[in-house]
Amino acid sequence: METNRNDGRQLQQTATIFKELLSPLNERGKESAHYFYRILGCYEDQNKFLTEIIGFQEKLRSLNNYIFFDMAIPLANDPILIEKTKKILESVALKDYNNGVLLSILEEKGYFSLTPDPSVQQNIREAFGIVLNLYMLNDPPGNISISLNFVTKILLWFSVYGRQSLERNLYNPKIFYWGSPKTHEIYFLILLSLLDCDVLVVNTTFDDRFKKVDQQNKFSLPMTMAKERPLSAFPAKKADKEPRPADKPSFHAPTPVVKESLNLSSLENSDPSIVVKLKQTEAPFEELLVPMHKRSGYISGSFPIIPALFVRCLGVPVSTDDWEAEYYNTLYNLDRTLQISGHYLKFQEGIPVPSPIEIASIPQQFNQQVFQNREEILVHILRANLLPQTKNLLLDNTIKQSFIDTVNLFSQKQSNLSFTILLNFSLKLVIWINRYLPKLLENKDSREKELNQDCQFRVLFYGSIKPHEIYLLNFFYKIGSDVLFIHSELEGDLPFRSFDEDNILTQVLRNPRSLPLAPFPVSERLIRKSTVAYNASKEIEEVIYSEDVGLYKPWQFESYLTQPITLKTTYDELKILWQEPSKIRPEFKVQNKTVYIPNLFAKINGVNEDLGAYWQDLKAFSTAPNTRLIEFVPFSRVSYTRQELYQADYLLNGQGYVDELKVMKSQYYKFGYLRTPLQHFLLTKLNELIASKMFLFEIDEKMKLTILMTILTMEDSLIKLIENFDFPQEIPKIIVYDRNKESFSDIDAILLAYFNLVGLDILIFTPTKYNTLEQWLKPSLFDVHQLPLVKYELDLSPLYSLISSSAKKTGLLARLFGGR
Repeated sequence: METNRNDGRQLQQTATIFKELLSPLNERGKESAHYFYRILGCYEDQNKFLTEIIGFQEKLRSLNNYIFFDMAIPLANDPILIEKTKKILESVALKDYNNGVLLSILEEKGYFSLTPDPSVQQNIREAFGIVLNLYMLNDPPGNISISLNFVTKILLWFSVYGRQSLERNLYNPKIFYWGSPKTHEIYFLILLSLLDCDVLVVNTTFDDRFKKVDQQNKFSLPMTMAKERPLSAFPAKKADKEPRPADKPSFHAPTPVVKESLNLSSLENSDPSIVVKLKQTEAPFEELLVPMHKRSGYISGSFPIIPALFVRCLGVPVSTDDWEAEYYNTLYNLDRTLQISGHYLKFQEGIPVPSPIEIASIPQQFNQQVFQNREEILVHILRANLLPQTKNLLLDNTIKQSFIDTVNLFSQKQSNLSFTILLNFSLKLVIWINRYLPKLLENKDSREKELNQDCQFRVLFYGSIKPHEIYLLNFFYKIGSDVLFIHSELEGDLPFRSFDEDNILTQVLRNPRSLPLAPFPVSERLIRKSTVAYNASKEIEEVIYSEDVGLYKPWQFESYLTQPITLKTTYDELKILWQEPSKIRPEFKVQNKTVYIPNLFAKINGVNEDLGAYWQDLKAFSTAPNTRLIEFVPFSRVSYTRQELYQADYLLNGQGYVDELKVMKSQYYKFGYLRTPLQHFLLTKLNELIASKMFLFEIDEKMKLTILMTILTMEDSLIKLIENFDFPQEIPKIIVYDRNKESFSDIDAILLAYFNLVGLDILIFTPTKYNTLEQWLKPSLFDVHQLPLVKYELDLSPLYSLISSSAKKTGLLARLFGGR
């Protein structure tokens, strides 16, 4: 930002800065996620400048996400923490301060683990790396003591203010520094800015040490005012110390809050604790049995790193065998193996709420005291020694830190959280930990005298889970236990969505199938397993008999649907194609679980001049495989009563289509003996017929019932035509010979339309040339071939005495290329 000595321009720029700093995150672009401004000097009118600054600070206080520094950043007076930090840094060579080694050590010791969110931990590491590199570049230290002092101060500041700087809501944290920051303080302010805090430095003098640290204004933007004013304490210091209302907790950092934070910080960091990293795996059941010390990422020692599982296993994997039984057998055997190994907890019907006896074990002081903030709740619980203790110092400190992290995580994930709810949750978690942690730590092997780093903890939660129960699982994970949440339904982890919306805290594995939740298996189920040869055969079949290859095994597509492509042909083509299987005809294809059937639907009016040739053609048509010849019309008879027709109304759903499940359970259903895919096929085609618009009459409610009952009561010989239809092979056929003026009934038309939708071939011979099918079905659905002569009362009996003109059936290619 340019320096501008014009007072009016300065006022405008200052107002703009204040407006930007007070803007909520959702109104900022990605390039302006946070701001870092420093104001040097003040207005000519000093009172006006101070009034604006005081008013701006009051607005910051109202955001409840605010840290204020007056002339200096207080340094934590915690001998234990200081000694611990220096002890760690003394082992690091000066050359390792900016090459990543120091960062790895600090990460290993848990300095970046202020939050369980791995992405935030990575941001903290990167921010520290930038500040360390900037420090080493600007002023390379002459000895290790200078660098050790710098890093120690940064870490001590971060131990106090780091957790507050990571708080997120509608507004990001605000850092207000009044005065001229010292060099090391400038580096810490840059660190907070890199963690997406808004930072404002108001230095009423022109003594700006930033010129040495941030020489090119890369990290902050300066604004120089018209006049210089000697530094003094912030004019609103008294107001800043006024107590805040209990219902509006503030992250402002006056002395009382800093003191409380220091107490909690001391309790958290007085001893080393385990650092847990989320272990990713595609085979959690197998990885669960791998010893911890053999996993990649495992580090032992005083500050161990544990690669632990926290996996949500949803749905059921599918194999070529009995996958449902195999799934439950896998759970049963995993449970047995973990029980034998020890240090194992299984939850299968939720977690019982605290009992009256457990509640009575909580000291009465927690029912009587009013807590002002989260830190105060945690400090009192830790000081009351409510958490279980072991003889292992590392584990004790890890239990304490995991409890703190879990409560903090719960607080971050909840909106409009009162301190009463937070206290109740914290005490509920304490009771659960005391109830279950001793069981997890219990030594079932008498030879195992005490816990050691080779102990491996495992927790399995099966079935529906509640939000608070998830946080107990998080606690177990944070102490280094593997945690598996298992639910057979794909949507069985809904409560996890608010806990881990971005799938950062846990790993999610979704299997292909979903099963309704059943009780945890208590025994193995009978199962059939495929041999190696059988599996190899199935794999070969999948390659050879695919939809695209064109080789089809018998009944390969019996679970598919059909889509008729009724061909328009000449009479000669009709005679040729009639004998050909579906897969040889033009337009045949298999795609998207549908077999496209090139079928024939034609009406032949009149007869040949040579009546013998007419009979020969009809006989050739009727002797094709799987052909039904109908010699009279109407050919259908109604086998249900009018009362039964209207009683079937309940079989239609609200949209006017057939309810498949209701039909299959009804008294009218007689297809139960058919193979299951064929039953589904028949009812699906029934609904297609209702929606098809093939008829010339209106499809009202009564006609829908007529269509339904017609299909359900059709004679067995017609059902067999469909039952024998292997879609790529020979197409079943229906031939109707209509020699009289009596025509088709509406029932006949329904059946013929239905068979056409299935994909059957249909021929109507009408020597009289009367309108027959034309009275019921749209003429566009079928071809009409006109022969020269018209005959009346032409009996069909001569057909059976004729000798076929060709004793040998010839194929399509032979006839096309001179074979006939």
